[in-house]
Amino acid sequence: MRLSSATIILAAAASVAAHPLPSNRIRWTDCAKNVPESDITFNSSTVDLSSLPSTLHCGELDVPMDYSKPFCETNKITLGLAMVRPAHPKGGLFFNPGGSDAGVVVAWEVALNLTNAFDGLLDFDLFVMDMRGTYSSNPLNVSLDLFAGLGGPYPTTQTEYDNVKNASAMVIQSWVDNSSPPGIIEHVGTREVVQDYEMARRALGYEKINFLGASQGGFRASQYAATFPHRVGNFVMDASAPHGRVRSPHHVDLWSMYDQVQDSVAGMNRVMLRADAYCRNNASCPFHSEGKGSVVKAVKQIINTAKQTPYLIPSCVNSTTCSPYITDLDIRNGLQGALLGSPDFPSIFEAIYSTLSGDASAFISPPSTVASVNSMPLLCNDCGSQKLACYSRGNANAGTIDYPRTFEYFKKSLDDGLKLACSGWTFPVPENKRIKTNQSLLIIAADFDASAPEEWTIFNWETAPNSVLAIKHGEDHGSFPLVHQPATKMMNEFLNTGVLPSAQNSSQVSVYTHGMKPAPISDPYAVPTGPEAGDVDSGVVVEIGF
Repeated sequence: MRLSSATIILAAAASVAAHPLPSNRIRWTDCAKNVPESDITFNSSTVDLSSLPSTLHCGELDVPMDYSKPFCETNKITLGLAMVRPAHPKGGLFFNPGGSDAGVVVAWEVALNLTNAFDGLLDFDLFVMDMRGTYSSNPLNVSLDLFAGLGGPYPTTQTEYDNVKNASAMVIQSWVDNSSPPGIIEHVGTREVVQDYEMARRALGYEKINFLGASQGGFRASQYAATFPHRVGNFVMDASAPHGRVRSPHHVDLWSMYDQVQDSVAGMNRVMLRADAYCRNNASCPFHSEGKGSVVKAVKQIINTAKQTPYLIPSCVNSTTCSPYITDLDIRNGLQGALLGSPDFPSIFEAIYSTLSGDASAFISPPSTVASVNSMPLLCNDCGSQKLACYSRGNANAGTIDYPRTFEYFKKSLDDGLKLACSGWTFPVPENKRIKTNQSLLIIAADFDASAPEEWTIFNWETAPNSVLAIKHGEDHGSFPLVHQPATKMMNEFLNTGVLPSAQNSSQVSVYTHGMKPAPISDPYAVPTGPEAGDVDSGVVVEIGF
């Protein structure tokens, strides 16, 4: 769900200054000829392209592929961008939705009133771009047939680990072979993205920018703030991934995602308990009458059943797009995916209930698309497995070392699936170092967020003494789409005025200023659940996702 070094980024920034940069000009284009791809929330076929809103602007920006080298035709990529621009903007607001999620489409959704997620922020120039390597920004390409080798359970032997590592290497080589310009695969990490944002700021002429970073977008925003502190306006990190949360319980000198993985496991368990609490509070849940723990019990039951005898899917028997059997691994992966982000609990309950009755079709995995897997090279660029930061007995300035990619190390480090997927990565990655900042940031977390566990956000806040931490007790991953929730109102107030919220505590959100100690994570059965508390419910509200 990823990390890069602010120190290396600063060095890269200094290096860039020595090389010619492209002219700071955005090529504004005809939006009607640059329509984003349709997805679950945006259907381009329903848009009247002859009368697009005057506030919607589309464009392109040329930037270096490799910022450490001179800009030229062979070291150039083009980024796709879009803006929603009022007549008299109060400043620039950059938005990053996280992961490899499409950015440009967000501006279309806002301009066409398909979402109210940015209500209260429309006096800004809203700027979004597709991350380099995705969608309209020089998208990478890969053979999807090779991804099958990356599926399956975690390895339990050296041979199984080697098989996954070899599969990872084949997938990565496919990206190298199928993407252009040559070498682009090595330059789609956060190190480059923050430079892209700086190029956009210069092109738009803002002295400072405001930034709303959601999920991995918060990771990018915090790295931009550390790299270009004099360009920071009002920055919000909403459910952000951490920089530098690394250690190994067995090898203190070695880089490991051990702490991050433990946080993720705890976060996933908390969301499962929140699902159970939601069921207790909602009579429409098929397990409501069975009392506390009924959802967890049902999940264990379908997993154990599938482990003994996989569920048959008759419609997939002769299909080339789905497997005729649903295994326990399919159920585990399906539930994990459903519980990430902002989970739709009623849909999850229905999937579990149907599977108990013998119909496991809810766990059929749709065919992968290039867009759905492009997050892998972006994240491998930040924390691939070839180089490990070496903290020599407290020497934070130590460099990087090669370490054998062995199954024994993998077991001891307890690294997560990301490191496993990136086990075949052979390119250098930045040192993973904790970021410290004196900027006044608003940092938002949630007790029940499996995508960005609360522990990550508290870790970020501890080294930002002038920042404020807001912890939600009844919402999930990301605040900004939930326009009526207290945390979102605080976020909008800060972005508009620069005034951070004061310390406070309620059933929905607690706010901490520097020196305060966050309270223990809430009891999932003691806090509000349901749409009024910020949960997604497919039968009650419709959420516009990004």
